[in-house]
Amino acid sequence: MEDVDKESLNRYLFLADNKAHKVFAGLDYHLRNGVHIQRDYPLPGELFRFIDKYFESLEAYYYDLFGIILIKGGNEFETFYFIDFEEGNRGRIPTDNREYLKTEHVIIGMLFLKMYKFDGNIDLERVSSFTALLFNEYEEEKEALRKLIADAIGDKSSDFSDSKVEEVIKRAFLKFNDLGWIKWDSDKLKDRFTYMPSFERLRSLYEAQITEIDAILKKANDE
Repeated sequence: MEDVDKESLNRYLFLADNKAHKVFAGLDYHLRNGVHIQRDYPLPGELFRFIDKYFESLEAYYYDLFGIILIKGGNEFETFYFIDFEEGNRGRIPTDNREYLKTEHVIIGMLFLKMYKFDGNIDLERVSSFTALLFNEYEEEKEALRKLIADAIGDKSSDFSDSKVEEVIKRAFLKFNDLGWIKWDSDKLKDRFTYMPSFERLRSLYEAQITEIDAILKKANDE
């Protein structure tokens, strides 16, 4: 029995750290709720330092006990960590703690990445600026997005207005902040934001679709 305990302690080395009782609870809470842990989010930075130091140990812990995967993404200077699931396995985490991104939020995220990364609009640092650019210079994309959002939320009315689209965009960016994909420069105003390294997760998942987002939206709009 003693040998088993020693083996477990070696495998879950993070538990022996004096800071574990203070840091791990917060780290675990954020990970289970879909937050991406990185140097500047969430603060204080001790969460990132802890997971960065004990990644392999924490990786074993989550897989052995919960059947889920702790992922390290990004590069040396823009590293981020998050929980993922094996294909076909949702792990042993309560449903309320599993992160699901709504279809309309994924589409908005893809549009933002296209406009920001691929089209070179590097000044998109405000939700209001993204919305204005979408409405004024991406008219076809906006109309397709309007239709997709209406279908996604079950609103079949013909008066799905710009204000409703704008409200869904705001909710999408609130979710992006919750995930750690962006960070508000002001929690009170919730408009200007900093693009965070973990937003690259969406780009890595959908890069092919992002480059073809215009055609995808046009096809959806024509159906």
